[in-house]
Amino acid sequence: MRKRQIDTLKIFNHNVQEVKENEEYLVNFDCGGREIAINILLGSGFPNEKPKLIVSPILRHPWVNGTTGEIENAPGILNYTIHSDLGRIVQAVGREFEKHPPQFVNESTPQHHAPPPAAAVANQQCRNGNVPDYSVDNRNALLSPSHEPDPFGLRNLTTDELSRLNVDEDYLEEFVAKLPFLQHQNDELDQLLAGIESLAVDNLARKQTVEERKAKLESLALEFKELGQQWESMNQRYQRKAEDFSPQHIKELLQIAVSTADSKSDDEAQRFLAGQSDVGTFLQNFIESRKLYTMRKAKEERLVQQLTALERAAF
Repeated sequence: MRKRQIDTLKIFNHNVQEVKENEEYLVNFDCGGREIAINILLGSGFPNEKPKLIVSPILRHPWVNGTTGEIENAPGILNYTIHSDLGRIVQAVGREFEKHPPQFVNESTPQHHAPPPAAAVANQQCRNGNVPDYSVDNRNALLSPSHEPDPFGLRNLTTDELSRLNVDEDYLEEFVAKLPFLQHQNDELDQLLAGIESLAVDNLARKQTVEERKAKLESLALEFKELGQQWESMNQRYQRKAEDFSPQHIKELLQIAVSTADSKSDDEAQRFLAGQSDVGTFLQNFIESRKLYTMRKAKEERLVQQLTALERAAF
């Protein structure tokens, strides 16, 4: 979250300078043809805690603390939450100073050749027996020093309008809603809401496609599982066949078969000697069993030679 907030600072503002990584940044703005700098300090609790913005040089503005230069009353600072965008907060402050350039605290109004204050002129007229002209312009000149900033446009209001602002909450709410910087904030909020709504509509439009692909993925996963089980079964069968047809196993089977054929011929000879078979039957059975024994013995010896050759060849 901290990195994302710092990224928004670099996205919505130009000339962002990193003073200390993840803790302090500097952004320059133009203020009535003069350059100002806003120092952004991110405490250890940021973004859960609001950032600290300090403007240099110090400006005469309702948002700025005239002693420390800290921007305390900007809407983005007053209404800060963990979901606020640091970049948009700094951008809104910079635009306010660019559109309504305030004076610098260390600037003083020239005293030489200055015209007499409006209040002094009115007093002099009274002493001379003349009735001063309390028109709207003169009244504003009396009530509001010309060098003070007026971001809320109160100088242009009559006394009745100022009194109405003080007692009529509906009129006050309507007046505040028409303030330029508040309208700018509302426009940005409307743009954000429109973007969120558009993103939500786009997500809903993609919902069916996502569900279809999810179902297809589940089907492929099930098929993969079945194929894995089949492979495991075939692999076990292959291992058994490989053992059955291995040269060593064939050699053992041939040795058993040779021993069986040899025992059969010996049995035929014992029966003949015991008088249990005649000469013709004995010759036929004995020759057949010895022939089978000889063939199997030859195969066994040949296989042994081949296995010995393979072992010598390092197989």
